[in-house]
Amino acid sequence: MLKAIRVILSQQMPNYRKPASFLVRESYPLPPYSSVIGMVHAACGFDKYHDMQISIQGEYASEVSDLATMYNFGIAYDATRHQAKVKNDKEKYDGINIGPKSVHLLTDVKLVVHIVPKDEKDYDIINNGLLNPKYYLSLGRHEDIVRIDDVKLVDLEEFDFEDEAETLKYDAYVPVENLDNDAIGTIYKLTKKFSIDEKTNQRNWDQVVKVRHVSKNQAYSLKNSFLDAELRTPVSFA
Repeated sequence: MLKAIRVILSQQMPNYRKPASFLVRESYPLPPYSSVIGMVHAACGFDKYHDMQISIQGEYASEVSDLATMYNFGIAYDATRHQAKVKNDKEKYDGINIGPKSVHLLTDVKLVVHIVPKDEKDYDIINNGLLNPKYYLSLGRHEDIVRIDDVKLVDLEEFDFEDEAETLKYDAYVPVENLDNDAIGTIYKLTKKFSIDEKTNQRNWDQVVKVRHVSKNQAYSLKNSFLDAELRTPVSFA
């Protein structure tokens, strides 16, 4: 048995932005690990990184496009090409381009997240933090508010998915090494853990996880996974 915190949550129309999408702000089908871990840290008021294993599953009704105001900046201000400006750390000005962009939104999202903190003491802190968050919680953009539908401590069963395939109840991220079939699902390299360079104040990604996004209602032979007996769905951690 493995003890985990299971969180079931809902969102109306979020965007989990793919970092390489610029002209159109595309969305991942599920939030990346770093976003979920950030939400947990915000809920608990953690000011330092708390290590944890995460499983992310979910579903959504459809994908739609919407227009949003985007602010692009990072080069020296030029009055002939920028609509606004902001001071940088060198006491000079960076230019800001303001304009509309297309954003892909997922509708009626339901997420099932399993959390296994590295420190045993964090179980109660995370469980209570998600039940009584210090701030309103969001996933994706700051305005993509999360509704927490259920938080529960559950026991996950050890299960040999290599000998007996099990059907996923939801779409899921599965680390590539946990899947026998290399042809299944779309591969993503998802961010999980970062650190801040004290000299440059830049974010550096220390851990990136290679996963496959696999579809629900199909049976998969998995390795190094567990079974949520209540939901009857496999759980793969990263």
